[in-house]
Amino acid sequence: MGLILGIITGALLLACALVAVWMVGAIYYDVCDGAKWGRWVLLAWAVGVIAMFVVWRPLWQPIVALLGAESLFLAWWYRQKPSHDRDWDPSAAVLPRAVIAGDAVTIENVRNLEYRSLDDFTPHWENRTYHLSNIKGVDVIFFDWGDGLRGHPALVFDIGRDGRICMSIEARITKGQKYSVLRSLYRQQELIFVAADERDVILRRTKFSERQWAYLYHLNSSVEELKRVFLDYVNMINQLYKSPRWYHVLFTNCTTSFYKLPSRQVRWDWRVIANARLDRALYKDGRLDRTLPFKELRRLAYLNDIANTAPAAGFGDHIRRELERRRHER
Repeated sequence: MGLILGIITGALLLACALVAVWMVGAIYYDVCDGAKWGRWVLLAWAVGVIAMFVVWRPLWQPIVALLGAESLFLAWWYRQKPSHDRDWDPSAAVLPRAVIAGDAVTIENVRNLEYRSLDDFTPHWENRTYHLSNIKGVDVIFFDWGDGLRGHPALVFDIGRDGRICMSIEARITKGQKYSVLRSLYRQQELIFVAADERDVILRRTKFSERQWAYLYHLNSSVEELKRVFLDYVNMINQLYKSPRWYHVLFTNCTTSFYKLPSRQVRWDWRVIANARLDRALYKDGRLDRTLPFKELRRLAYLNDIANTAPAAGFGDHIRRELERRRHER
């Protein structure tokens, strides 16, 4: 009996400790909004928890007290709601919306910013119409952050004479806020499905952000599959336009959100989280060109130097011609 009680007490103590550590970030970001004075609140919380276990006996009493405090905090935390009504960063201030009329899909507020820097740009939000019958193919761009783990994928749909449209699943940040892995573990950022000109999405990261390397691959896919995936994006754009959702770096990020789309199957793969290596997984699955070894394919897919010097007119056609020329000259 004593052994069982010891195991239960140990399990409860471990659970309390884990939640208490998680609450450090939740208090700092969600209660104190990341303010400097929040550090004093964190210190008070940590000292209070430690002191409670040092001076309070028997041990089960501080455990029960801490479980009660944590339960109340979690009840408050889960009651927080995502919102469209925030002081958004100008690049994420306008949500896209789609109107479907038979074969035609009109996407409103397609982002096409002309950057001078990340914070200085000329805004352009455009309405563009695409026809499902014109869908030809899709490319995936992987942005590698250089640490071997984190990255960001974006899909570029080739819709024939209607042009291309880039879909990028991102964290919607407020004005002055920077993307932060720690911050994105808490109720700090909403989810956004960006519909944009591919030049906007590429140059934002290759030319105007630090330490992001882009690789463009063609995805092997049937036209019918592409139509389903495109409509998945369109429907999710409209859902988010009506009902905001939280972004979470582990559970609702740029790759997990993709594999939750209706036409996708959940991918149980650690590279969905450590998505800087997802291109290797797609290569292994046969979704990328298998006529070359992966390392050579990746070298030839490197985009930064080509994109950063490409003309604005015909940007998409130019970068693909140059990538193809590099492949023939290897």
